Amino acid sequence: MTEQAIRVGLVGLGFIGKIHAHAYHAIPYCFNKPPARAELAAVLRSRTGNQAELLQSLGNPLEFSNPEEFYAQTLDMVDICTPNSLHLEQARAAFRRKLNVYCEKPLALNLDQARRMAAEAEKAAVLTHTAFTMRYHPAVQQARAILASGAMGEIYNFRAYLFHNSYMDEQRPISWRLRKESSGGGALTDLGVHLMDMVYYLLGEAQWVQGFTRTFIQARPSLSDKQEMEPVDVDDWGLCVLGLQNGTCGSIEATRMSGGVADTNRLQIFGSRGSLEIDFNQAQHALYYDLRRKQTLLGAQDFALAAGDRPLADIYPPHKLSMGAFIDAHFACIMDFLLCIRENRESPLNFKTTLKSQEILEATYLSAARGGEKINLPIP
Repeated sequence: MTEQAIRVGLVGLGFIGKIHAHAYHAIPYCFNKPPARAELAAVLRSRTGNQAELLQSLGNPLEFSNPEEFYAQTLDMVDICTPNSLHLEQARAAFRRKLNVYCEKPLALNLDQARRMAAEAEKAAVLTHTAFTMRYHPAVQQARAILASGAMGEIYNFRAYLFHNSYMDEQRPISWRLRKESSGGGALTDLGVHLMDMVYYLLGEAQWVQGFTRTFIQARPSLSDKQEMEPVDVDDWGLCVLGLQNGTCGSIEATRMSGGVADTNRLQIFGSRGSLEIDFNQAQHALYYDLRRKQTLLGAQDFALAAGDRPLADIYPPHKLSMGAFIDAHFACIMDFLLCIRENRESPLNFKTTLKSQEILEATYLSAARGGEKINLPIP
């Protein structure tokens, strides 16, 4: 008998909402016998009635602009793809109905809201998952296996950076991502938080943080009137210096103003017996330098899967059916949560866990506001 599909309610159908919708739709194309099935049953969006062809291609999910009508549908989970300021309210609506919740990163507008989301999810006894999709690149699983084996020896330091050039045009209009009240922050919130999760996932918990930020374009054209300028109150560039509980130190740098250079995204880790590098633009393979053998190794090695990791073959699109690394990672992240729901087990990216990256983010902004002051964690 065919296993019943998990009924998904999608909140938001902008760029990232379309990526999520595409992932659900692609499941039967990527697996002959899918380990879990999903049905996109309902969509909640601010404006309905357009993109009929897109919705038809997704199986004609019911479309709503009224939240009460949307949440009244028979659903198993809600997938939140909206501006950060809306996450708490929309997750709460799902918790009240005992629905599992998948949420885009960062978890919330700020640490206080994120803590409330984690606490309320626990009280509602539902499963949760955060879209830190970079965890699902093959290179990351390879690096995690190498680190877990101890082959790197003592970890000395790390460097992570994500350089994006999408905000170079001074005439690019203001948007929710450029307003602190709706986004919570700029480059560090949008991009750097991925790397904060990476450092936690691969290397361990942070003990202290120092932060520095800059906003290069102070005002941008209004959406309603291109002649009117609106202030930008979030960071175009940010640097986070981290000290971990195990004594390792390193840096995370993010910008949306990389001078026109194409996206550059790397993580480098240096230890007493070797080094690791992940180029997220070529994220099928990690680069491992074994100091003992004086040899550089590329890709999967004979290291055991790190404890708790799900084999990527269970959730990642086969090579010949790749939709591109960006969508593949989103697909695997979603599949992991669908399987957690099927298995009724806690996700490795549950809201309580992803508070770690939200706290590093908040501490970085707090430090930057105080001129780079060292902020000890946890924040009270």
